[in-house]
Amino acid sequence: MTDLLLSQRRPASPPTPYGHAEPNYALLKTTSEDSEELRGLYTNPQQPGSDISLVRSNVRGGYLEILLAFLLAVLMACTNHIVFAHLDGKEPGSHASQFWVTVLKNVFPAAVAFLLFMGLKICLSQVALFVIQRNSYPLELVNLITSPPGLLKTLSILVKSSLRISMLGFAHLTAVTQAVALTSLFVPGTLTVVSAPSRLETHAVPSIDFNAVMQSPYAVLYGVGLELEFIEPSQRWRQLIMQAAMSNKALTWSPPVGCGTACSYTFTYSAPALNCTQLSDGEIWPTGPNATDSRLPFPSPNPNLHDGVYSLYNSTSELQTLNLHDGVYSLYNSTSELQTLNLNLTYMGNFISTEQFLIDPNQWSPVGVHCSYVNATYEATTEFFNNTQISSTRVKTWRPLILSYSSSNGTIAYASIIQTFNEIFQGSVVMNGIGSFPGTSDTQATYTPVFELENHPQEKGQQAIFTFSLSPNLGGNLSAGLQSLLGNVTLAFVTEQLATTYTNVTVTPNNTVYQYISRKLGLIYGVVFGISLMVITFGLFCLHKNGVIAVFDLTHILEMTAESQRLHKSAARPEFGSTLVTGISSSDADGMRKRVDLDVYATSA
Repeated sequence: MTDLLLSQRRPASPPTPYGHAEPNYALLKTTSEDSEELRGLYTNPQQPGSDISLVRSNVRGGYLEILLAFLLAVLMACTNHIVFAHLDGKEPGSHASQFWVTVLKNVFPAAVAFLLFMGLKICLSQVALFVIQRNSYPLELVNLITSPPGLLKTLSILVKSSLRISMLGFAHLTAVTQAVALTSLFVPGTLTVVSAPSRLETHAVPSIDFNAVMQSPYAVLYGVGLELEFIEPSQRWRQLIMQAAMSNKALTWSPPVGCGTACSYTFTYSAPALNCTQLSDGEIWPTGPNATDSRLPFPSPNPNLHDGVYSLYNSTSELQTLNLHDGVYSLYNSTSELQTLNLNLTYMGNFISTEQFLIDPNQWSPVGVHCSYVNATYEATTEFFNNTQISSTRVKTWRPLILSYSSSNGTIAYASIIQTFNEIFQGSVVMNGIGSFPGTSDTQATYTPVFELENHPQEKGQQAIFTFSLSPNLGGNLSAGLQSLLGNVTLAFVTEQLATTYTNVTVTPNNTVYQYISRKLGLIYGVVFGISLMVITFGLFCLHKNGVIAVFDLTHILEMTAESQRLHKSAARPEFGSTLVTGISSSDADGMRKRVDLDVYATSA
């Protein structure tokens, strides 16, 4: 622990029952050597009959010992950081490997706490010597502050000191010394085993390319000479489009190979989309709700509500073409004639089949959109996790869609998608008089997630009530609902395996790795070293002021207690532990040796 030096025994005084007698001195004595000749260890060969030498440490050795323990603790903490940083991101490996890593996680903070505790314990001894020289304290309290630090002793110091300011400070330093041991509790948590982080990989994923397949899977065609005529979409594609349109989420497919526990990616493809504009009330009812030009016929209020025919929903699709042959639209012809496609849709917003609603035009709120089909570039995003898939689409760019003379398979594929999608929304929902349930056989729009038609049963004898409205999930935006639904319909063709593309996939692997949180370790060690440095600084200050290094062990205490007659007399009293003592420093005649003894305080002698 310290550089030791053997002090020469002084001539014996007349013996007392306790050993050598020195007037008025008691209990504690420490020495220091300032001369160059007394550095290090030495033995006085002239000392007779002594096989147990009295040892002392010089002040410089005390400085070195305290600072060395602190620097070794810092070095151990740095090594801790280097080892944990090396393990960061590595797989745990075998059970044996994990065992040794666990050992290291606990050894490093334990070593740091041990080294700091050793240095802080020396500092506390210097502080104790500094304190008892400046005031008188009961012998029982002096015994506590000169003993090795402990939690119970810290509490005892607070109780027995009657909360004196000097003892409160010493108790605080003792508590800080004990708190260093908590390092072993928090440091292991900075290196944990977690799921491997996501990484970016390139994988082949299914995509959509309507020009990459033959025409037969998705359309029925009729050929006359060089001219191919589109008859209708194939049954296979009708079923796929209907399945996607009736669901409120995109269809699913298998994750790419190497997806791990989770993965996500984006890809782009070309497909038809809708560009919609909102219709005003004047465009829906140009001359009146029940006029011949009304897009959504709705009778004017009249007393006989049972005879009225109320349109809740109406949709038409327009195929504008310059070439129509025997009721079949020609996509390919020698004159390169063009055609465009539109979808018009209107409905009565927040309809409720009550008499109050039907007779009050102020409650009528017709809503409509005019949509044109465009050729869009979609960006699809899909995520796989926990055996589920979530996909979405958005339109990046779009341009006008013109179905013209071309040998492209994509043109026929577009026509198949557009016609089937129009067929779903074509038709109307009509209520024939109050009290009747609306007929929906003319359209499939009510089966899509865009609209909600709900029946509300009433008590017996009362008229049933139903409501018709836009789905609450759309927030009143019909255009967005139609565009999103068509996006999900086009995305469903990924399941047809039309094409594959290579894209960057964010993959979360199945394995686990070590995760090291360096900021957390830095915070823990920063706090520990910060409060330790506070104790060390004050300890070095006290060592400098004392001029000697305090060593409180049995050998020194026995030697020092043999020197005070007044203390020996006090030992026979029942209240010996409450005897007030104080530290007194003195030097030898040559001034080369300094010591601090404790004497019974004059008022308590």
